[in-house]
Formats: sequence, C-alpha cells, structure tokens
Amino acid sequence: MGHQADQNQTGVDTPGGEARAAGRPLMASMTVAELPRLDGLWAPVWLQDGGRMVWGNRAALELWNAASLADFQAREFGRQPEGGPQAEGESATGRWTFYPKGRPVTAWVRRSGMALPDGRLGTLHEAQLAAPLGDPDHGGTDTEALDRERAMLQSLIDSMPDIVFFKDVNGTYLKVNRAMLDYAGRPPLGLTDHRLFDAETAVRRRRTDQIAMQKGFSRSEEWFVHPDGRRVLMETAKAVCLDRSGKMLGVVGIARDITERRQTEKQLLRQHALLQGIIDTIPDAVFFKDRDGVLRKANRAFASWTGRPLEQLIGLDSHEIWPHEMADGIRAGDASVYAEDQPRRNEESIPLPDGGRIWVEILKAPIRDAGNELLGLVGVGRDITLRKATEDDLRRSEAEKDHLAHHDALTGLPNRRLLFDRLDMALARSRRSGRSLALLFIDLDGFKAVNDRMGHDCGDEVLRIAAARIAGCLRRSDTVARVGGDEFTIILEDVSSAADAGGVAAKIVEAVALPIPVQGPVQTNTAVMGASVGIALSPADGSDARSLLVAADGAMYRAKQAGRGTHIFYKDIPRRNPD
Repeated sequence: MGHQADQNQTGVDTPGGEARAAGRPLMASMTVAELPRLDGLWAPVWLQDGGRMVWGNRAALELWNAASLADFQAREFGRQPEGGPQAEGESATGRWTFYPKGRPVTAWVRRSGMALPDGRLGTLHEAQLAAPLGDPDHGGTDTEALDRERAMLQSLIDSMPDIVFFKDVNGTYLKVNRAMLDYAGRPPLGLTDHRLFDAETAVRRRRTDQIAMQKGFSRSEEWFVHPDGRRVLMETAKAVCLDRSGKMLGVVGIARDITERRQTEKQLLRQHALLQGIIDTIPDAVFFKDRDGVLRKANRAFASWTGRPLEQLIGLDSHEIWPHEMADGIRAGDASVYAEDQPRRNEESIPLPDGGRIWVEILKAPIRDAGNELLGLVGVGRDITLRKATEDDLRRSEAEKDHLAHHDALTGLPNRRLLFDRLDMALARSRRSGRSLALLFIDLDGFKAVNDRMGHDCGDEVLRIAAARIAGCLRRSDTVARVGGDEFTIILEDVSSAADAGGVAAKIVEAVALPIPVQGPVQTNTAVMGASVGIALSPADGSDARSLLVAADGAMYRAKQAGRGTHIFYKDIPRRNPD
C-alpha cells in the first residue's frame, strides 16, 4: 500500500495533448549505457519501459519522490499517456504536472523513443523545469538558498563559451551571459531582438521563440554578422521556461558559433568529393574496408564488378556483396594482410552480373592513421583477363611449338628426335631393372603403289589409319614413332621374352593387313597393304639406341626379303661369311 500511495502522490496529470517535435533531441542520440553521465544534470531525465522505470537521474528521483534508484526501478507507475513515440528518435512534447513533496510542479516533458538493450522501444523523458527543485531542509532561508543558486548559475553560464540567454514571453532579454554581451555588441537586457538586430533577423528569432513556447523546444541555424564584421553561423536551441506553478515565464536559449565546424564539414565534403572524383577516374577497382571488413569507400570500377550502384555497397561486408565461398576466401585473405602487416597480392576469378567471369589481380595493404592505429585495409584490383588469355595463348603456342618439334605433323606420333630421347631413357631404365627391351622397326608393304594409284591425299589418309591401327596394338606405356615416309618404330619396355615381342609384331601385321577404306574425291576406294617387322632385343642385339635401331632396321629388311607380311628377330638373321 505504501508503494501505491507514493505512486498516487507522484502521479502525472494526463496532458491535454502532445505536439510532435521536429528534429531529434540531443539526449535521444545517447544509448542506455551512456545515460548515467546525466546523473548530475539538474533537469530531470528518466527512461521508462511501459509502466516500469529503467533509470532516472537524481533530479528525476527527487521529482518522483523516490528514495533511491533501486526504489525508483522497483515501482510500477502505470501505463504511458497516449500519443507517445512509436519509433526510435521520434519524440512528442506535452505539459505535465508533478507533485514532489506534495507541491504541484508543472513542466514541459519531451518523450523520445530510445532502443532498449533487448531491442524493444523504451521512452526517454526530459523534463524542463523553471529551476532546480529546492530543498527547504538544507539549512538557511529559502531566499538564501535561492540567492546561492542564482549566483552559482550565473557563474556557470558566464564561464560558458556558448551564448546563454533568457527572454520573457514578449521576447525581452532578462538574463544573459558574457558571451551574449560580446555577441550583441551592447547590453541587451531590457531589449528585444527588434532593438538589437535587423528586422529580418528579429522576425526569424521571434518565430523560433514562439515555436519553443508552443512545442517546448526549437532548434535553428542562421548566418549572422558579428559586431566585429565577421560573418558567423549560429546554431540556437531554445526551450520553454515555466515556474513551479506551470506558468510560462519565457524561453531559455543556448547559441553556438558553428562557423568553423561547418567550414570543416564543407572542407571534408570537398575533400571527400575530390577523393571520390580522383578514384573514380582510375580504371582499376579501388576500395577501403575497416577492420570489421565493412566497405567504407570504393570507386565506380569496383561497383561495376558487382553490378550494383556504389551507394548501395557502402556499409556492406564481403558476404553481403560476393558469393559465400568467395567471401570466405576474401575474409581469409584480409586476415593474412593483418597478420603479416604487409601488402599481399593474389589473383582470383570473380563472377560478373551478366554471368561471365573475369580474372583480377588484387593488391591489399594495411592502412594506419597518423598515430599508427590500424584503420583497416586499402585494396586495388585490376582486370587481368586479357593478360591471362595472352599468357594461356603463349603457353599453348609454346606447347604447340614443342609438340611440332617432337611429333610428326601428319600422324601426331613422336618423330625421330623424340624417339631417340625416349629410347635413351627406356634403355637406362632397362639397365637399372635388368629387364629386356624390344625395338620394332615397321615398314608398310605396298604403300608406294597405293599412294601412286590413289594420290597423295588418300595416301596421307592411309598413313593416318595405319598409324592408328599400330598404336591400337600397344600398351599406353609403349612408344610408337614415325621415322620415315612409311616407316614406324616401336619401343616395348619390360619384355619378359622374345615371344612377347613377337606376339605384338604379329598383331601389328594382322591389323595393317586389313583393308583400309579411303574416301576419294569421287568414290570410296579400298587400300590393301601389309607390314614387315624387324625386332631387336636389348641388351643382346645392342646396348645403345643407335645400334639397336640399326639391328631392328636390318631385321625388317630381312622380313621383306622373306616374303613380306611377317616379322623377324635380328638374332635369327643368318650372319654373312666374312669371306
């Protein structure tokens, strides 16, 4: 019941209506964690979540008759009045009546939406009182206490570099600080803006006075010619001032010279525009990311890679711009730049909006401020698709030249040069392993007649088909080479016996002997040929490439003399009598 009595005592009269305030109040830009900084403010400030008090400064506790912050937070104050803010930053102002220590106090209260730590919307209250709440029990008379407060307040406002003033409801200056005296150029007390400034300025300032008295608060900016001739930009905030009974006394205002700040802002904007203009002229993609990987600046070339307007990219991280797997790689690369604390270059393929892909070379480097604090990284990306294609063409060209240098242009088989290279290596392996090697020398029987009868084009086709048939009789580890017009040589490694080599030769003779259909200019012709094969074994018939080839060639000629269409081993050739 005691709690209920306190609540009734400190209840709030429902305002007759609240005006929506223009502009975002200063305190609403704070977070809940920052509110304790306002504990010493004489104006009551408190944060409410529905009927529950979240926080209040000392002035708010006194206004609500709360003994402590814990007492304040433990109470239930009922539902909020209608017409409150519905979104963060939105605000409304109305006149409320409070009863601290049983005395009615009327104040303008500005209610603003503030995000709570859990994401819900709370309401921040800022009460504008005519003066701090007095404490009649503090010792001395009320007049002495009031005099002390006035002296302290005047000393405080005189020490401020900002202009502070109080005007009554008619716009007459009743209280100012020293900065206002310098600003006005003469003592303004007892005067209105119409007596101090030009008519246009006076009308404009009277209008903001009236807005403050109607809505509780106003904010404005205006250019003003200082008495010393300087043209300055002033930002002025005004709030209605009420006495304890709720009677309107006038407006209190604070004005600040923001000329330098605005010039700095404009200079920064010009610098940013200049920087953006410069980097937009660079054909390479340029970007800057902060330490969290958020894109803070980029040029049009970078935006063109994504297919999205540059304005939509600022503030996004890599996972919001690129495919997930690619973004993971980018993040890992960024981490390497930070870990190594030095520039890092890499090449990668990125997708384009039209479905294509390009190759880019990206250089990333950490960037620091003048105090050596790490800000993030800057990157420059260059489209190297054409260069990569040129490199691929060169590699293909080199490969093609190498292939032409070592292969027969007609059949695609290894040529004589490559044969000797492979034969040398095969002989070396044979010596290490102790296993035999066979070299077959093949000459096509009857090819000259086919070539003469059908023509060179058909003859070339016959050679290609015969080469394919010979290759089809071999293992993938074997080598077949074209060493002459219709002559072929085969390297057979790891031959267990002479019979194995003879079996391969017999297959080749059989395959070549099959009729070969050849499409001529008018009709399809059929070529019939044979093959004579000579076989030499290493090391028995020769221990080096050249001697082995001579032996196989000699065996081939013996096979031709024996009637063609057969194979003969070099070891089976009768040796001539020296006589």
